[in-house]
Amino acid sequence: MRVAINHETIYRYQSAANYSVQYLRLTPISGATQRVLSWKLTGPGNLRPWTDAFGNAAHVLVIDKPHEEIRISAVGEVEIADGGKPLLSDGEPHSPELFLRSTRLTECDDRVGRFAQGFKPAFLSSSRKGLDRLMQGVRDAVDYKPGTTHSATSAREALDRKSGVCQDHAHLFVTCARSLGVPARYVSGYLCTDTAGDEQMASHAWAEAWVEGAGWLSYDIANRMSNARAHVRVAVGLDYLDAAPVRGIRRGGHGEELEVEVSVNDARKVKPMQAVQPQKQQQQ
Repeated sequence: MRVAINHETIYRYQSAANYSVQYLRLTPISGATQRVLSWKLTGPGNLRPWTDAFGNAAHVLVIDKPHEEIRISAVGEVEIADGGKPLLSDGEPHSPELFLRSTRLTECDDRVGRFAQGFKPAFLSSSRKGLDRLMQGVRDAVDYKPGTTHSATSAREALDRKSGVCQDHAHLFVTCARSLGVPARYVSGYLCTDTAGDEQMASHAWAEAWVEGAGWLSYDIANRMSNARAHVRVAVGLDYLDAAPVRGIRRGGHGEELEVEVSVNDARKVKPMQAVQPQKQQQQ
């Protein structure tokens, strides 16, 4: 499947910001499940490319003069493999065991631990059976409801609220998987909504879990899809903060307004969607 992606992020300020640093993870890379045919990332200044600790293609954008707007655009085409192939660890910067580590957003406290233990019998049968059950269980426990959580919501908070978005589903899934001894990581990217399930969103997040002998298997909890075939991977990490499309800090710039539009479509039509969980910038 060949998909076209157009992702635009605009920050506007009522009073000018004096200085901004943006860390961008908006560039997919070719791999076992996808091939990048073309990609262009633009912003108001020079974009310095680098590869982060997880092997993601990243850029730094520095604006050192007064500005009332930051407009960032990512446009390109990616071919997705039809088979939904698993990923192997060869060539990755870290062993799967790294992704047993917890973070503030994926901390497993007693409440989450008890929830995870409910899936242990399925994991004792087989890891893949356990992961499938966990995907369904997380989706049953956390209803898809935009506006009830934000970018700093932890897995525990989403479980308590019983609602959230794809980011929260991914956080709770990886938290539970890690507590049961299965390496799991957060993935950000895009979903081709023409082939997606009921919960359609163009800018998307899901999870990958390591199964010995099989590799990294993908789990789109929001759409109840395993080994997903309609997804473009952009970045991975321990949680959202490692893989966020745009993160940054600024000095000044009061009254921030954020606008994000994403379209992911095949050759037949364009379907613009609002991105899920855009993040406001940290002010200094």
